[in-house]
Amino acid sequence: MKHTLHMTLIRALTCGLVAGAVSLSAPAEAQAVEYEVYEGDGCPVGYAPLTPLDAFWTFVGGCDDLPYSGVFRIADGSSIDGPWNSCQQHANDTRELEYTLCKPNYELFEIDGTTFAVVRGGEQCIDGFELVDFATASSYADEICPHIGLWGIARIAGGGSMDGAGYDCNVRATDSRPLGDAICVESE
Repeated sequence: MKHTLHMTLIRALTCGLVAGAVSLSAPAEAQAVEYEVYEGDGCPVGYAPLTPLDAFWTFVGGCDDLPYSGVFRIADGSSIDGPWNSCQQHANDTRELEYTLCKPNYELFEIDGTTFAVVRGGEQCIDGFELVDFATASSYADEICPHIGLWGIARIAGGGSMDGAGYDCNVRATDSRPLGDAICVESE
């Protein structure tokens, strides 16, 4: 079962503080992230657990949006308590937990009116998408390539792959290596 919760503002920036000429504000890359609560000890395809830093900045102003009595898995074996325990984080939490906080781990982009996605962390597509075929990947290589990542290599349909710009955006019909990302196109 999925429970959707989203952060609307960058709470981290509200915690900035200026003392005299010394700024104690949050670093520029510190920000709240969109997240969803999933039952179980993992995230679905296209999602990754919040890192402890993500969780800190997302809940720095409080975690009242989380179920009150829950304890939630985050990345690196860590967890965060719900409002009942003031959003406390715990490193190396080996308990089996009922929920996981997950953030989107994919990028959507459009080419000629068609929606594509690069899904990080696996060779599968998110719901409503399928692996892009070799012909489409080849035809749109210049447009898709920048979304893969400089040194990335992503799975396409039929067991093929496509390289990022660092590898000259090559498209292969077959590639037996296990890959970390997938290039997907919206299903018809």
